[in-house]
Amino acid sequence: MCDSAIDGEPAGRGLYMWSRGDELRFEEPALCGGCAVAIGMTALSAWNAEEEEG
Repeated sequence: MCDSAIDGEPAGRGLYMWSRGDELRFEEPALCGGCAVAIGMTALSAWNAEEEEG
């Protein structure tokens, strides 16, 4: 996400999915610690909001 250089093992991996015509494409970029936490917290927040709405 942030294009920072990652020293050693990445903190996580993202998942981009998109389609071009009938073809479905996937990309799994490495994430630095800050991006991995930010994406995880955003997903958790969205999930909690869905649970509260019913």
